[in-house]
Amino acid sequence: MKTMLLQARKIRKNYVLGGGEIEVVRGIDLDVSAGDFVSIMGTSGSGKSTLLHILGGLARPDSGSYLLGAKDMLTLSDDELSWVRAHWVGFVFQTFDLLAELDVRDNVALPFLYHHALPDDRERRVDAAIDRVGLGHRQRHRPMELSGGEMQRVAIARALVIAPKLILADEPTGNLDTRNSNEILHLFKELNDTGTTIVMVTHDHQVASYSKKIMIMEDGLLSVS
Repeated sequence: MKTMLLQARKIRKNYVLGGGEIEVVRGIDLDVSAGDFVSIMGTSGSGKSTLLHILGGLARPDSGSYLLGAKDMLTLSDDELSWVRAHWVGFVFQTFDLLAELDVRDNVALPFLYHHALPDDRERRVDAAIDRVGLGHRQRHRPMELSGGEMQRVAIARALVIAPKLILADEPTGNLDTRNSNEILHLFKELNDTGTTIVMVTHDHQVASYSKKIMIMEDGLLSVS
């Protein structure tokens, strides 16, 4: 029997815009087991990125309950949420979010600014993460010297370096061409096949087809495809 990794119940989130309130997430329930690969599909403005930010502890819902592992995420302080993000959650974004002045190796090592690992262990983990995404020959290059697909591989290595319980990916192929998109998605599938839990947001049916479960988000509500 699979272990439940995250369980969200009746999650709601509103934003104030133009003097009024917009209900972006409208009472969502979501279960994700360890080892799952879940895609959340929806158009722009459907609330899917807001939900992903809540799952990663980057945003707090207005109401509801959310357990990640045994941790009640909605009762944690900001410092405790930072610890969870640094040790349990790897993020992969559409825009890569790499630091231009740092080379591949230093970008991948960034999570260790917040993650307490011994120097030897840190170096070992950085080596392993870079090798996992096939960029050992590019580790001293800076982002401007890399292709879009290579930059996204760096972002994935940065997510992997902490050995996260969960990877959250927000439109991870949105800035890539078809060939690079397929390479990144094959890499996600390989990671999932070896036990990594992934929740991915996308608007693309072809991208979502790589996952084990597809859910649809529309008007702040979530349903099984």
